[in-house]
Parts: sequence; C-alpha cells; structure tokens
Amino acid sequence: MIPLFHKLITAYLLFFTSHTFAQNGKTIVEVFAVEDFSSVIDGGITQGETLMGFISLTHETSLWSGASLKGQHVLNHGKPLTDYVGDLQTISNIEAPRNIYLYEFILEQKFKGHKLIIGKSEINALFAYSTHGLGFIHSSFGIGPEMSVNVPLATFPYAAMGIYTNLQIQKNLHLSAAVYDGRPNTEIGYLKSYDFSLNSKRGLFWIGEIEYQITKEKTQLSTYKMGVWTLQGHSQRESGFYAIMDQTLLTENENPTQGLHAFAQYGGIPNNASVFSNYKGLGMVYYGAFKKRAQDQLGLAWGQGNLSDTYRNNLSRPSDRAETVIEAYYNYVISDQIEVQLDSQYIVNPGVDPQVKNALVGILRLKYNLF
Repeated sequence: MIPLFHKLITAYLLFFTSHTFAQNGKTIVEVFAVEDFSSVIDGGITQGETLMGFISLTHETSLWSGASLKGQHVLNHGKPLTDYVGDLQTISNIEAPRNIYLYEFILEQKFKGHKLIIGKSEINALFAYSTHGLGFIHSSFGIGPEMSVNVPLATFPYAAMGIYTNLQIQKNLHLSAAVYDGRPNTEIGYLKSYDFSLNSKRGLFWIGEIEYQITKEKTQLSTYKMGVWTLQGHSQRESGFYAIMDQTLLTENENPTQGLHAFAQYGGIPNNASVFSNYKGLGMVYYGAFKKRAQDQLGLAWGQGNLSDTYRNNLSRPSDRAETVIEAYYNYVISDQIEVQLDSQYIVNPGVDPQVKNALVGILRLKYNLF
C-alpha cells in the first residue's frame, strides 16, 4: 500500500503544479496565516516577548464521487513561548520548531454517512477534541496532555501516516477507529517530511472513539465522546482513555447558533503513565456575547494535568503534583479574512518546578486568510 501511495503523491503533485493558485476546475487552493505576539508578564523562567506563527498552503482536488485528495504545506517561524514559561503542557497550540514541511496529505472517500481516510494526517482533527474547546490557545483544551505529552502523537506539528474510518451507526451515533505510525517523523527539512511509513517495527498507535449527538430542530445541543487508545512500540507501551462533553446551556431566540456553551474533558492512564497520569478540563464559550457581534467568541476555561508517580520519582528535584492553566479569551471577527484574538493565561506550577513562579501570559493572535 505504501509504494502505491508514493505513486499517488507524485502523480498528484504533478497535476497540482499544473494548476493556478486559485479555484480552477476541480482544484481549490487556500493560503492562511496565524501569528502570536506573546508576552510573559510575570513569573515563569524569564519575562520577555516573542513572535511565533505559521503560514499554511492547503489544496484539495476532487476525484470521483465522494473522493478527494487533500494536502497541507506549513512554514513555521519564531521562538517557542515554552522557553520563557517552562510549562509541560504547551501554552500555544501552534508552537513548533522553525521548519517548512508537508504536514498532511490524504485520500478521503465519503460514503453514505461514512468516511475513510488514508494518508499522512493528524489525530486531533478526528479524535479527542471538544468543539467548544477549539477556540482556546492552550494546547490542552484541544487535546489532553495525557495523550499529547506522554506519547509521540500524530498532532501539530508532527502528523503521521494512518488509516481512519468513521461509521454512522445511527443518525446521531458514530463510531471511529484508526491506526497511525507510532513514531511521527520529527526531522527538520521539507523533503524529509515526505514520510509515509506505517510499520509495526516502528510501533503503532491505535485509537477508537464513539460519539453521540443530541439535536433539536437541526441544532446540535449536546455531544458526548468516549475513546480508548494504545501505543504499542518497542521502547514504549502505554494505554489510556478519555471522555469529552459539549453542552449547550442557553441559546438566543433569534439565532440558535448564538448563546452560552460548555465543555468538559477527562483523560486517564490506568498504569505506568510516563508523564501525566490524568487530565481534567472545564470551560465555557459565549458565541455572540455582544449586540451586532454575532460571530465573536468569549471564552473561559480551566485545566489541570496531574503527574504520575513514575515521572516524579525520576526527577532529581522535589516537584509539585499538578500543573494548572486558567485561560480567558475574546475573538473579534473583523471580516471573513481577518480575526483578532486577545488571550490571557495563568499557569500554576509551570513544569511542576517549585523554583519557577506561577506565570501570567498575554497573547495577541492574528488569523488571516490570504486567499
């Protein structure tokens, strides 16, 4: 299967380069960028400012009925904010080393209520995410650190080869399962990012999730997800579970998409956790909190990762047991192309090191679609 996939890539890239960077026939290309202007106002390892961001080029080509080829190329720049704060969970969900690389390349086939994806992709776009947690900048509100920190996971900026399937059991009930390469390629360099290995000798990451939705008059009120995962590698074997809830608390009569929504996360590793033994998070988001600002978002969330005894015992210094984050943000939509997000985070026990003070961080995020 892998040699065939290499041939598909070569053929597609030749086809893609013959098209202009715009919608042309069956090929669509988009370019967007995200920039974080961050400042450690107090605490952490050291105070200071940093600029970090990425530019992404995505392209999608329609094939036969229900099928498409999708790719994403990314250029990262800037200095990681973690170098200033010293946290374990990662303050910004776009933190990455300077690099230019092929991030994702997939063949997607949609059936009646079902989906199959083969290729290099990230787990977090398909599993273990809260819809209402996606607006937050802190990484743990996108995917729990008991997964993203403990094991080499196929998530930004390191995707991996995988096979994914989603089955619609009933109208509001879906079952998803996937297997990914257990060692995502972390090498720097564009050509080195063309890695489509899926080999048990490198280790495999297996994951399954069941999702149930409650809707009313085509408006989604609640979503419940439960999942299990396991990494089976030669040097590391670790397994865990998670549960996620998205809940509508109130909606505005004139627009059901506006209103107050909440989310909750929990993830745990029963045995031999390498770093975090469990994580729990709670948050609320108000969509359209102010008049004439229907697309804006106002969010507040709390998350805490608890360290395993194994990790703490291997430290050469005394440590705290948990690292906690509190985040608040306001996302201001200027136009279809530009958004500005004001974000503040307070990190308690960064890196669980008693010598590092609690950190207060401010972030200004710009998001814009170039075309």
